[in-house]
Amino acid sequence: MTPFLQKVVQFLRENPEGVQVVRQISTEDTIEPPDEEGGFSRAWLVPEPDRKEFGVYPVPPSDKPTQFTHFIDGVQHSHLLYYQQTEKGILPVVYGYVAAMVLHRRNRELHPLLELTESEEALYLPLKAFDTRKFKRAGVTVYDSLEERELEKTSFATMLVRAGATVARVRDHLERKLALQWIEQQTPASEDWLLVDGSIADLMSALDRRQLVKVVGVSKSHRTSYLEINWMLQVLNMPAGYRSSVFRPVREGQSEVYSWYLRLRWQPGASPTYGLVRVETPVLTSPDDTREWADKISAWLLQETRPLSLPDPRYDRLLYPFRMCEQYLRSRAPSEAVMRTAILHIHAASTE
Repeated sequence: MTPFLQKVVQFLRENPEGVQVVRQISTEDTIEPPDEEGGFSRAWLVPEPDRKEFGVYPVPPSDKPTQFTHFIDGVQHSHLLYYQQTEKGILPVVYGYVAAMVLHRRNRELHPLLELTESEEALYLPLKAFDTRKFKRAGVTVYDSLEERELEKTSFATMLVRAGATVARVRDHLERKLALQWIEQQTPASEDWLLVDGSIADLMSALDRRQLVKVVGVSKSHRTSYLEINWMLQVLNMPAGYRSSVFRPVREGQSEVYSWYLRLRWQPGASPTYGLVRVETPVLTSPDDTREWADKISAWLLQETRPLSLPDPRYDRLLYPFRMCEQYLRSRAPSEAVMRTAILHIHAASTE
């Protein structure tokens, strides 16, 4: 068992009242974070030289190799560990594991940066129904799975879903923390570039110095619509190797990044979003450089599509360095055998 799970076992040995252990891990005990419902947002078109209207354009081929030197991604998983009988009813206690890392490309090989690799184990539960001081004294990290929602108005099934969502948010925070550490290590003369799996808007809002940061984000999800219908139709119909015009997503009255869509690959009969990603960069100081940088970064990303990320089902949008990050992190995560052993010990502790 991990040291954290050993602490949980000892905690339940000392506090066994009302504990009902989930003795067998099955697919029903694995909690996936809920899909975002998505929605609609606004965006401002960023004029490019000689391009005043929204459109889609072929990415000019580059004679220089990709300049991305560092890559950041993370993983998370959750399991229903035990139920707790409380005055508020039977409540779920979820075990969550999150990890994130920065991968460094050196001499065409990918190497993990151990100083920028972190993981965390914790319990996720409705804190309003528990005495958190007991967990703190036992050294057991806990998070509020309801995140300020009303306990009395939340069903048991919803509590499980919210726990999964909270684990995902903790992972996002860990990724942002490591990205900020990487940025702080860079010097003005550095030629390194960081590629982030996901949006960098929150990351940019956390920086005092947002301009000229060599960080790019790639989003694989398209649940939020930023563009009007006629513009999005052009995006969904563009061929591989094309990008859209640049725009600025508007989030809560602020616009932290430039963005555009890029088709990494295509095959006949595929979904309209097959091979489609949305790219984010810091807002450029000079709008005249927009077209040059959008073309240059798009060309680098097209180079990152080789080799394929098979057999991952997201291979059409998942860039290979991100797949390597995920595989490395999963290899270090507690295995199913470790979890089964922990559950057996927890069950024994709760029945002593």
